[in-house]
Amino acid sequence: MTGGNTAYPAIPEQTGQLKRVAAMWVLLVPLLLLLPALGAFPYPSADAPYSDMTLAHYPNAVYLRQTLLTEQRIPLWSPLILSGSPFAANPLSGLWYPPGWLALLFSLPLGFNLLVLAHLLWGGLGMYLLLRSEGLGHPAALLGAAGFEALPKLFAHYGAGHLTLVYAVAWTPWLLWSNHRRTSREHGSSWSNLLSWEAPVLALIFLADVRWSAYAALLWWGFALFGNLQFRLTHDLSGSGDSISTDPKSLAVLWRRILPLLTQTVLAALLAASLALPLLEFTRLSTRSQMRPTDILTYSLPLPRLLGLIFPDFNGFHEYMLYAGQAALLLALLAVLWHLRKPVVRFWLVGFVLSLGFALGANLPFLQAMTSLPLFDLLRVPSRMLFISGISLLALAAMGAQAIIDGLTPVERRRAGLVLTGYAGFQLALCAGVWALGGRLPSNFAWGAGFALLAACWIGIYLAERVPTSVWLAGLFAICLLDWGGMDRTLFWPRPAEQALAEGRPLAQYLAAQEGDFRVYSPSYSLPQQTAATYDLQLADGVDPLQLRSYVSFMEQASGVPSTGYSVTLPPFASGEPATDNAAFRPDPHKLGLLNVGYVAAEFDLQVMGLEQVQQFGSTRLYRNLQVLPRAWVQPENSILGESVQPVELTEWQPDRIRLHAAGPGFLVLSEVAYPGWRAWVDGDPAPIETMGGVLRCLQLEAGEHEVVFGFYPESLYLGSGLSLAAVLLLAVALLYQRKRGGAE
Repeated sequence: MTGGNTAYPAIPEQTGQLKRVAAMWVLLVPLLLLLPALGAFPYPSADAPYSDMTLAHYPNAVYLRQTLLTEQRIPLWSPLILSGSPFAANPLSGLWYPPGWLALLFSLPLGFNLLVLAHLLWGGLGMYLLLRSEGLGHPAALLGAAGFEALPKLFAHYGAGHLTLVYAVAWTPWLLWSNHRRTSREHGSSWSNLLSWEAPVLALIFLADVRWSAYAALLWWGFALFGNLQFRLTHDLSGSGDSISTDPKSLAVLWRRILPLLTQTVLAALLAASLALPLLEFTRLSTRSQMRPTDILTYSLPLPRLLGLIFPDFNGFHEYMLYAGQAALLLALLAVLWHLRKPVVRFWLVGFVLSLGFALGANLPFLQAMTSLPLFDLLRVPSRMLFISGISLLALAAMGAQAIIDGLTPVERRRAGLVLTGYAGFQLALCAGVWALGGRLPSNFAWGAGFALLAACWIGIYLAERVPTSVWLAGLFAICLLDWGGMDRTLFWPRPAEQALAEGRPLAQYLAAQEGDFRVYSPSYSLPQQTAATYDLQLADGVDPLQLRSYVSFMEQASGVPSTGYSVTLPPFASGEPATDNAAFRPDPHKLGLLNVGYVAAEFDLQVMGLEQVQQFGSTRLYRNLQVLPRAWVQPENSILGESVQPVELTEWQPDRIRLHAAGPGFLVLSEVAYPGWRAWVDGDPAPIETMGGVLRCLQLEAGEHEVVFGFYPESLYLGSGLSLAAVLLLAVALLYQRKRGGAE
C-alpha cells in the first residue's frame, strides 16, 4: 500500500491531461446542493431549534472580527458566555485555524458556507489523489472523490452546524496521500523526510477540530503501519515462506521506515502546540476532565441503526449517519469478493469493520475499558468514527469500479452475478417484510431498494457487455450522484440569517438600551448566544463543551439547578427542553449578583425575593436583579463576600486588560472569573491575585488610593506559540537546506 508498492498496475490513459482535468467538473456537482444556502444558516431540520454554526461559530467570529476592527488586536479572553473564558484555549474560537480566518472577509454566514464549499472540494481532490496513488485509474478515482464530497455524514454534520468537523475531515485524505507520497520515495534523505506534508496536515486537522484529529491520527498510523507491514512481508519472508526474517539488517530497514512517522507525529504536535498547550491547561481545569464512561460513550451507534448502511435515514441524526449510497456499497462488496487478497483492499476492509465496531461504543462491553485510557478519556461520541467507515467504503467502491473497468474472468463474472442477484433479493425481502408488518413501505426503504435494484441492473448490464465503458461510467456516475444528492438534500435546512438572528431580538434590544455594565442569566436559554453577541451582551449561562469546574460548581448554587454530570450547557437541561426543564428551580439573586448579573430572563415565572419583573416579551419574562453588584468593588477584610461593598469605577475595560482606581484598605474584588494567566499590578508593582468565593479574582489593597491593572498573559499560550514558531523555523531551515543541496547537485 505504501513504500512504492501500488495495489493495481498503472492504467493506460486514453485521454490527454487536459481532458482528464476537464472531467474533474464532476467534483463540482455535489457542491451545487449548497449554492442556494450560501447566505443562510444550516439547521438539521426545518423546525430544529439549534445549529452549532449559529450558537457557537457565529458569536465567536463576530467577537473576533469586532475586536480586530475596534482594538486592532487578537483577543485571548472572551466575555461572551459563562462570565468569561480563555478564548485562545478554546478550539471553537477558530483562532488557530488559518483558513478559517477567510470567513471574516465576508458577511456571515456567507463566509462560513464558502469555506465549507472550498473544504468539500479540497477533500474531494485529496481523495482523488489518494486513490490515484493506489494505482486506480482516473474514472474510478473520480468516483471515490465525488463520493467523499457527497458523503451524507458530512452533509448531516454540516446541517448540525459542525463547521470545524467538516473542515478537519476534508483534510483526512490529504494526510494519507502525504504519507503515500513520502514513503514512495526510494531514496529520501532525512531532510526530505522531515519536509513531508504529513506533519503540517495533521497539525491543521488538530487546529481545525481537536476531536477529529485523534481519529485521523489513528487512521494515518494504521495506514502507515500497514504499508510498512506489507513492505516487511514482501521483502523479509524467509525462504520457507511461513515465517518472517529477524535479520538485523531487515529490522533496521523497518525502523528507518517507521522513524519518519514518529518524527512527523512529534513535528505535528509542535506545530499545533499554540493551541494544544493552552487547551491541555483548560481541559485539566474543566468538567471535561471528569467525564464518566457514560459521558464518553454518548451517542454510541445503536445496533438497529446498522440498517442505515443499506437504507437512507432521511432527515436523520447526524451522529448515526451511515449511508454511503447503494451503488457504492455494491461496488465495495464486489471489490472484497474479487480482490480480498490484495493488501489495499484488506486495509480498507479492516478500516471499515474496526471503525464501525468502534462506533457501536457502549453496545460492545470491551470498549468501555478504553474510556479510561489517556486521550480516549477526553473524547466523546464514538459514532464520529463513522467518517472512517464512509471513507473506507468509498475507497473500496472505487476499487470495485476499477476491477470492472479492467475486465473480469468468466468465473469472476459469475460470482458477481450471484452477488448482484443476492443483494437485490435481500433488499426486496426486507422491503416485503416491512410492508407485511406495517402495511406500508417507508420512503427510505423504497428509495434504498430502488437504487439497489438500479445499481445492480446497471452493473449487470455492463458485465454482460451490453454497453460501452464510457456509457456505463456516465450511467454509474448519474446513479450515484442522484442517490447521494437526494439523501444529502434532506440533511440540512437553510434558515435565512434574518430569521436565525431574530431569536430573542426584542429582549436583546431592550437590554442593550440599559445603562451600566451587567451580565444576563437565563435558566431557559431565552437569550440565544448569537443574539447576545450581535447586541454585545454578556451571558452568565452558555453552551460550550469546555466549562471551568469552579464556575460550574458556583453556578450550581447560584442557579439552583443541580448538576447531574457532564453537560455542554450551563445550566444543564435534564430532558433537553430549555423552556420547561428548570421551571422548578429558583436562582439565588445574591450569588448571581456577585457575577454582575443584572437581569434574569426566563420562560416561566420566578417568584424569588430580590428579582423584580420589569418586562415581558412574548413568553419571556425579564427580571431585574435587585442584588446585583458592580463589575468591581472593595470590601473590608473579614467581611462576608458581597456585603459592605464600595463600588469601584473601571477606567478601562477590555477582555484581556482591566484598569481601575480603588481605595484601600480591603479586598479589591473583580466580578471576573479567576483563571491561570491573569496577572495584577498595583501602582506599577506586581501583586498576587487571590480567588474569592471559589471563582472571582481579588487582591488585597493597602490604605490609600491605588491604580490597579489586570492583564491576561497565559504562560501556556506563550510556551505553545514558541514551540510552534520553532517548528516552523525548523521546517524553513530544512527547506532551504534541501534546495541548496539540490542546487549544488
